[in-house]
Amino acid sequence: MRGDDSWKNVTDWMNVTNRPAVEGEELVAHKFRSGLIRMVSQSDYSRWKRSSQGGVSNGLLARVFRSLLNLILRCDCDPSPVVAVPEDALLRVYGICPGMQRQHGLHPTEDALFVEISLLLGRSRDALCFGNGVVIPLQALPEGQRMRVLYRSWTESIAPALEPYQLGI
Repeated sequence: MRGDDSWKNVTDWMNVTNRPAVEGEELVAHKFRSGLIRMVSQSDYSRWKRSSQGGVSNGLLARVFRSLLNLILRCDCDPSPVVAVPEDALLRVYGICPGMQRQHGLHPTEDALFVEISLLLGRSRDALCFGNGVVIPLQALPEGQRMRVLYRSWTESIAPALEPYQLGI
């Protein structure tokens, strides 16, 4: 397991503010302007979604106007901050789409470990490892995929078994 400060480096290279995940927190997968999919909190995602739609019609003119306004005001066009999920966190993934269920043999709700599948910098290396052994890169998740952090580190929740000599037997 990585040290306590390791979460700080998870998204720094994307130039996006980040913070560590919290147990019990609801997260959402979001595709950032950079093209990478990362996790943000459900509340930040909902707030961003409402503000990006702004209660205005989604017609072409309205979208062009909002885009120009965003460029002029240099407003944040992505939800922030990114939630840094540590390697080996246990997540409960909700609302898995039927296509992904069929393709990977999953149910609508599944538990998964957050894992790293590559050590290459500048490339997406995060994935979800499901109980049936299927590993799905974060990049393959649909926009808005929901999940909850069950444990920041499942290994921290397991007490090691003592050897007989440690018990004085």
